[in-house]
Amino acid sequence: MSHRILITGASVAGNTAAWWLGRAGLDVTVVERTPGFRDGGQNIDVRGVGREVLRRMGLEQAALEQGTGEEGTAWVEEDGSVAAQFLTADTDADGPTAEMEILRGDLARLLYEPAGEHATYRFGDSIAGVEQDDDGATVTFASGTTERFDVVIVAEGVGSTSREMVFPGENAPRWMNLTIAYFTIPRQADDDRLWRWYNAPGGRSVSLRPDRHGTARAMLSVQQPPGGEQDWDGDRQKAWLRTRFADAGWQTDRVLDALETTDDFYLDVLRQVRMPRWSGGRVVLTGDAAWCATPIAGYGTTLAVTGAYVLAQELIRSTDMRAAFKAYEQAMRPMVEDAQSVPRLAPRLANPHSRLGIGLLHGALRVASRPVVRSVAGKLFGGRSRDVDLSRYDTPTSGGSLIAPRSPAAAGLSPLLALGAVAVVLGASAIVGRRNAPDPSHPGIRRWYRRLDKPGYTPPDAVFGAAWPMLETGLAVGGYRLLRQPSGTARNAAVGLWLLNTAMVGGWTQLFFREKRLGASAVASGAMVASSAAYLATAAKVDRPAAAAAIPFVAWLGFATLLAERIWRDNPGERR
Repeated sequence: MSHRILITGASVAGNTAAWWLGRAGLDVTVVERTPGFRDGGQNIDVRGVGREVLRRMGLEQAALEQGTGEEGTAWVEEDGSVAAQFLTADTDADGPTAEMEILRGDLARLLYEPAGEHATYRFGDSIAGVEQDDDGATVTFASGTTERFDVVIVAEGVGSTSREMVFPGENAPRWMNLTIAYFTIPRQADDDRLWRWYNAPGGRSVSLRPDRHGTARAMLSVQQPPGGEQDWDGDRQKAWLRTRFADAGWQTDRVLDALETTDDFYLDVLRQVRMPRWSGGRVVLTGDAAWCATPIAGYGTTLAVTGAYVLAQELIRSTDMRAAFKAYEQAMRPMVEDAQSVPRLAPRLANPHSRLGIGLLHGALRVASRPVVRSVAGKLFGGRSRDVDLSRYDTPTSGGSLIAPRSPAAAGLSPLLALGAVAVVLGASAIVGRRNAPDPSHPGIRRWYRRLDKPGYTPPDAVFGAAWPMLETGLAVGGYRLLRQPSGTARNAAVGLWLLNTAMVGGWTQLFFREKRLGASAVASGAMVASSAAYLATAAKVDRPAAAAAIPFVAWLGFATLLAERIWRDNPGERR
């Protein structure tokens, strides 16, 4: 067991590690570069295994009591009317708003105060250099002092300077093409207890979230490739936001006005931290410094709490520091990779660039908010299939890692066979679909389709042409990943549903375009929504990236069902 431990970073991960290590009797020092404890920050949530860690600390109920009081999530139109909403009271599992919603600073303080009883905190200082040898690490601080430690835990943020000092050039960031500004604004009388999300053309969004301090938490988001905005000074960042959001609408003017007086403004260009290793010698990374998954994943705080707990437990239970680091990384890697598997397309889907795209998003969300689909969304936002099994830390041990060697898992199809199967299945579906397409190669079908009375929200043919390759790509990715998984009940059910949905796509085009059976095709569309939702739920139990890749397909089917039913009603002369 290592005795003298330095933790750099006094937020969620650092305080969690300090709590456990200090109570185990180790000599823990926490250094934080800010001059005092930081109470600010935006809404965060803790889900699944992270809540179990707080429960083991005796802090779960306190965290619930200090929650923001957020009652759900609503997407709003420019006039403030609700386009779609998910209320926590209507969901059995965590949805976009989790049961445990709390401000970052409130959770960090909840951890910091009891951790401070067993650890020494040093504010206004930071690591300036680390030199390691066989017996320990010599740390030079920015204040000029030098001290020896057995272990150095880097629990800083996504832009960790200590990480770059010890692991120079090893981080290969994955940029998510989304820039977000966070800050606090004054609350006004008509603010409710919902997270309100407004989309404006140009990939922009404005959102307001409640807190328990009499204020509101604002976010301004822009979906675009990274442009180095995170390195600009605050004045330049604010000026850029005023220009980008000048004509956005809804309550944007109120939010921009608050830029003048806010004292907690923070802007970041989202990127994941991708490190090939989390430790080197006596230095180990945890939290965002090791694996930042970005807010898009919706699991960052859960990872921070869980990762710090696992690291602390391995250090407490092992007499070999390097074995502890290895066991920690072996336990956490699958969970981190799962959280980081969010498709880079996700920010684009959530922040459309055109009014048509916003309308399609709202239509898909309305479908997703229906009771028949909502339970599936709850499963996707809830616990993860690759969460760490904390039961291994239930029994004290005098030393050595409790992680048993993994038994070889039964393999799924080889990459070549999986690719071949996907190509055959989707290729057959594509042939049927192209055979019935209303394009110039089928003039009769094309003329008939153009004669139909269609609602104003019907996308142009070009949108249909652009959407299908994207949807087919999602199905291909999902099918490939599922086929690569070991055979089992859930995996085989997911593959069966994938095959069913792929076949139904071709069958629907036959009903609608070739046989011109509008009523039957509307019914078939509704059946496809149900079957695709079942596929999503089943795939999520086996491979969450495969399920995530199907989300655009399910959303599109929801919109297509509304469209098919409307066309059937508006064309009584074509009913068969």
